[in-house]
Amino acid sequence: MPSKQIDTDVPRMLTVQDAAKYLGSTTWFVRSLVWDQKVRSLKFGKRIVFDRADLDAFVEREKQLA
Repeated sequence: MPSKQIDTDVPRMLTVQDAAKYLGSTTWFVRSLVWDQKVRSLKFGKRIVFDRADLDAFVEREKQLA
């Protein structure tokens, strides 16, 4: 079975600013998702980062609610 290739050009973990760009929103909206526990995040020191897969899952859940 061939191994899955990793795209090193696109980072897996996104900062708050990168997540906002990825979602087409503001940084305050992204922070509110963390505060309201609507999307999973990680803390690296004082930095909050997001896995792109978790942001994609959030978008899919929101689509189902619409």
